Amino acid sequence: MMQGINETKVFILVRDYLLENGWEVIGGQPPSGTDYLPVIEIRDPAHKGKGSKGSYKPDLVAWHESNLFIIELKPSFNQPDRDKVNEVLQSPERVRSLWESLIQRNIALGKFGQISEVQNTSRVVGGLGYGGARVEHPELWRFFVKDGKVEVVPGSFATYLI
Repeated sequence: MMQGINETKVFILVRDYLLENGWEVIGGQPPSGTDYLPVIEIRDPAHKGKGSKGSYKPDLVAWHESNLFIIELKPSFNQPDRDKVNEVLQSPERVRSLWESLIQRNIALGKFGQISEVQNTSRVVGGLGYGGARVEHPELWRFFVKDGKVEVVPGSFATYLI
């Protein structure tokens, strides 16, 4: 395992990789206020009241090649994060909540326009970024961090178009 790797370092390395490779990083919940990104909240459809009970806030939200990515980041593989991402991807209500949250914030995609302009032609995809031992999770994209570099392995699952 890479010495000294922590969630902040994983966040910075994955975010920088995405930006350097033409991805639009549009939101997230960086550790310890690492970044300027708006927090994107995916509400729990079972919770109708005010507040964030049951909500999910991905560590990174990015857009690339007609795919909207929700990415969880940890120093090493984390099964609860895998479960959380898969739960969102398999819930049409949560996917709608994600799009609504982005549209409410009027998120821009640089040269691609506003997020609302790509919603009907984009899929939602999940990913995990981590260091340490490699773990198979073929449904999700893998952003594997080692020796200060990020290796990307595409996943097989994407939501259907809404």
